[in-house]
Amino acid sequence: MKKRILIGLASAALTGFPLLNGSIAQTDNKTPAAQAERNTGPADNQIANEVDARIAHLKAQLNLSVDQEKNWPGLQSALHDYGVGQLKHAIESENRPSRRERARQGQERPNEIGVLRTIADNLAARGASLKKLADAAEPLYATLDERQQHELFQFLRTDFERRHG
Repeated sequence: MKKRILIGLASAALTGFPLLNGSIAQTDNKTPAAQAERNTGPADNQIANEVDARIAHLKAQLNLSVDQEKNWPGLQSALHDYGVGQLKHAIESENRPSRRERARQGQERPNEIGVLRTIADNLAARGASLKKLADAAEPLYATLDERQQHELFQFLRTDFERRHG
């Protein structure tokens, strides 16, 4: 029973979580549960499970040979770390109050220089994470055929990068 629930959740996460999460965030008539979800976001283990399900799907699509399989664990770990970081960042961004919401609540406008520093810190952290991902991917990438290389980079663009922006 637990396996079926986990498989169902993983499937829903792979296909609809970004759409569902976006539609909740854009709706003004939020249910209390949806409002609580937006304020707190999913638990860390839910985020990790979603990322791991996507990575497992990628591995199945790549159809790695025995020799290629030897280089998978390093990339898998880097993909996990990168994916969890991207998803957490997207959720934090989604939960950050807009200018309009801050004005309604009477909050002060944020310091522009502070905002620039925060953006710079986020970009530096993302750059370091991407470098780690590239370093981990290099040994496996060298052994992948053209189709597999395409699958890997398509995965990175669609499953992790669409959250950024």
